[in-house]
Amino acid sequence: MVINATSTFALYCQRCSKIQMHDISHFSINKKVRELKCSCNHIQAKISRLGSRQLLLSIPCVVCQSTHHIYFELKKLLHTKLDKVYCCKDNFELGYLGDRKAINETLADQKRECENLIRETDSTYFEEYLGKHHIILDVLNKVHDIAELGGVYCRCGSEKVEADIVADCIVLECLQCGGYYVMSAQTEQDVVHAQSLTSIELEPQRYFAKKD
Repeated sequence: MVINATSTFALYCQRCSKIQMHDISHFSINKKVRELKCSCNHIQAKISRLGSRQLLLSIPCVVCQSTHHIYFELKKLLHTKLDKVYCCKDNFELGYLGDRKAINETLADQKRECENLIRETDSTYFEEYLGKHHIILDVLNKVHDIAELGGVYCRCGSEKVEADIVADCIVLECLQCGGYYVMSAQTEQDVVHAQSLTSIELEPQRYFAKKD
């Protein structure tokens, strides 16, 4: 009797934006943390076993600048055909998990939908639409890099800053005084501008309205 005890984790790389497939055998996972790397060598997530019945998937997220810890029951995971992994704060898609065939079929369906949309939609508009996900990730990655070096701070003196996606912008908000900084994330020029920054200073403002 052959027992299929392998699940596939297909994760979007938050550095190069490509999707990377990881076939994980449940028998090969132990309490030792295993790194899931993209082909560009970026560590996308870490996975480990919790006891005999659970797996823990930890994904650093540049969208909300935190690490998502997702727990899976092994028995349920074996019977999962397809499920999404996403940032619970901003509903930002991080990837898929389940059966590799089902994931490939879903990705193929998405590709066909994109091709149909290209034929039915102005190509310039569609290219901008496809690039939005990539641009947002690139800008967020740069903000994250600056923050790790202590370069994101508020004029009030606080370094406690939260990032949020609002329309086509990244909004950095001071958790102490409410000061904010808005970074556009719409075009490649915005990415170039973000990459040119070495520090980001938030300015105290009286009001800032966020869209729900």
